[in-house]
Amino acid sequence: MSDPKDPYGNPPGWTDPYSDLTDISGNDPIPPLEDPRTPAATPPGSPLLTGLVVGLLLVALSVAVFQLLKSDDAVQAGDTTTTAPADGTETTTPGDTSTTSSTVAITTPPSEPYPPVGTPIEVDKMKLKSDRIAVQDNDVPDLKFGEFADLTIGRLVSSFGEPDDDTNWQVSTGQWGVCTGELERVVRFGPFAAIVTTDGTTEIFNGYRQDLSFGGHTSDAAQLTTLSGLKAGDTVERLQSIYATEDVTFAVDPTVGEIFELRGAETGTLLLWGPVNGIEPDSLVVGIYAPDVCDRG
Repeated sequence: MSDPKDPYGNPPGWTDPYSDLTDISGNDPIPPLEDPRTPAATPPGSPLLTGLVVGLLLVALSVAVFQLLKSDDAVQAGDTTTTAPADGTETTTPGDTSTTSSTVAITTPPSEPYPPVGTPIEVDKMKLKSDRIAVQDNDVPDLKFGEFADLTIGRLVSSFGEPDDDTNWQVSTGQWGVCTGELERVVRFGPFAAIVTTDGTTEIFNGYRQDLSFGGHTSDAAQLTTLSGLKAGDTVERLQSIYATEDVTFAVDPTVGEIFELRGAETGTLLLWGPVNGIEPDSLVVGIYAPDVCDRG
């Protein structure tokens, strides 16, 4: 007979070997299931792989910096590069192409000497005009602005001898009337300075300045006069007398100082100008300049 205390009819002393297991009847709480949307944990990265990636990044950065620095050092052999800031000032350093956001690097061409061309021209046959040196000789052409410098400067060399000074190619600061930042070359014979410009391929005679302050008073070039006969060293009274039918005015130039300006009476066009040491009748005309290159456009 089964034990009346055991509702399942098990023999006396029987124990359930699965009594310590979770009750499958649902009375015990069931642990929550893992959310399938939760991504699996990322395994820790390899220290070796991380180090390799960092190393490659450092190498790439070093190469980029080296190329950047190297590009600043590139210079054509034999050239001189001038760094010209946008405000008009400039500094020249051989072999330097470094620039900033407000500067422009300009490479000056070689400055070959101008050999003499043709037979000498007598100085009293050479006349200063607003756009040329007129030559009063039917066999010799005028030395006009805009013509090849090797011919025009060559004729000056033949007439006056080797230059007393040659600036060689340089970047203009506006001192000689060439637009700031452009290339210029000034070849001087006594007090006469011939101004040469270039577009990078062609060298052009483009102006002059006759000025006693340049020195060289014993040079034949010191005897050059205008077509009407004005010479550097004449008085202001003579200037006004020679050009009585034109407009002669006086002003102050920020670079040159006191100047005269000769303009056509009808057109108002500037013909000649230059420094004076005063405006009194006995003051002297120190120099005679052609209109500046930059002002002629």
